[in-house]
Amino acid sequence: MPSIAKQFAELYDKALIRFQNSSLRSTDFPDLSANEEHYIDLLYDLGKTTLTAFSRKAKISKPAATRIIHSFLDKGYLSKTPSQTDKRVSYLELNAELQEHCRKNLELADTIFLDMLSVLDEKERKQLAYLINKVNKEFR
Repeated sequence: MPSIAKQFAELYDKALIRFQNSSLRSTDFPDLSANEEHYIDLLYDLGKTTLTAFSRKAKISKPAATRIIHSFLDKGYLSKTPSQTDKRVSYLELNAELQEHCRKNLELADTIFLDMLSVLDEKERKQLAYLINKVNKEFR
């Protein structure tokens, strides 16, 4: 029997290939690197956020987060709005086009995973969801 790491890798590869080959995948930002896409996904998850919250979520230093955010601001990916109550704080938010890009790709990923899990009955899917959540909680 193959190791669990190999099984996860195979499942991930199959999902990734389906995602990359899908005609439903957003191609609005074809020049995004994998790292940029990762950080944009984190910003999408956070919604209107701060640099500090982004650096924590990304598990990177504030100087590294600052470089990424400045790059995204220069490219027009983000807007930066000063806080009304604390002038030391600014809020960051993805532009509408990137929000739609992320929404579309997350919806496609959900569809792909649900399709892949259709071989399981409802009880098995609930059990799998429980187990994945349990493991995820340990690695936040």
